[in-house]
Amino acid sequence: MNIQKNILLKDYLSFKIGGPAQYFAKVSDLKDLQDTLTWAKTEKQPLTILGGGTNMLVSDQGIKGLVLKLDFNQLEFENNKVKVGCGVPLAFLLNRSLEENLVGLEFAAGVPGTVGGAIRGNAGTYGVAMDSIVKKISYLDKNNELKEMEGSQANFTYRHSIFKEKKDWIIIEAEIELTKGDVGKARQIVKERLQYRQDTQPNEPSAGCIFKNVKFEDTDIEALKARKLEIEKFEKFKKIPAAYLIEKAGLKGHSIGGAKISEKHANYIINANKASFEEVIMLISFIKQQIRDKYGIQLTEEVQIVI
Repeated sequence: MNIQKNILLKDYLSFKIGGPAQYFAKVSDLKDLQDTLTWAKTEKQPLTILGGGTNMLVSDQGIKGLVLKLDFNQLEFENNKVKVGCGVPLAFLLNRSLEENLVGLEFAAGVPGTVGGAIRGNAGTYGVAMDSIVKKISYLDKNNELKEMEGSQANFTYRHSIFKEKKDWIIIEAEIELTKGDVGKARQIVKERLQYRQDTQPNEPSAGCIFKNVKFEDTDIEALKARKLEIEKFEKFKKIPAAYLIEKAGLKGHSIGGAKISEKHANYIINANKASFEEVIMLISFIKQQIRDKYGIQLTEEVQIVI
């Protein structure tokens, strides 16, 4: 067990924003993780889990208690089933799966972060997400005991899973199921989607998409059509992209201090010039207020905000 003090978190986060962790530990095996969690419980230290750090906005004051960086990187293939540790980058899993002639992960092309984080947030694109491939999940419960659940028990919905509800459960490993298929075609899809992301998403430090897209069922579609929004374009997936609303509201390029709404993709806030946590929070609040006033829609954050 190796617990460090005052480790600067911005070095571990794609946003490049965030103060020090009071305590910090990297763990890569189950016994070490359980021992570290026992220490935190005994010392009454609050716990924050850090995966790939691609979807987090952390306060400049840092985080009190223990920040755990999970480095469970095991990866085993058996026919079309894959056992994968929570710390494996999604991009690495996609590439290795294609090498094993397995398809079904193309939706993950360009999605940042780790498998654990992707399961927790049910990450996905083009109407397909982790819930379509996850069959089993091993996790530690609040009593520090190793448990297993079926993927169907994980309460998967849009950008959500049971692990967002049970904040003291920790994903360790998952079993996913892919299919033998046309790898050449899959590689072409991945290539095209990576190119599209490069063309349409910013390279500056960010935490990915700030807001969830808006489900048709959660808003008044006819009222939006009356406001000259081209809702018909989004019939296929029944979701209105938050980026579309933000761009239509004329907010691209708007900045507060060093935080700026990307000119390339309106659902990205970029760290354009040493942005502070407060500047990003103020910009998030401004966007929400503008979209609420113009369209009557309450945007919901997809980014995990840690204070």
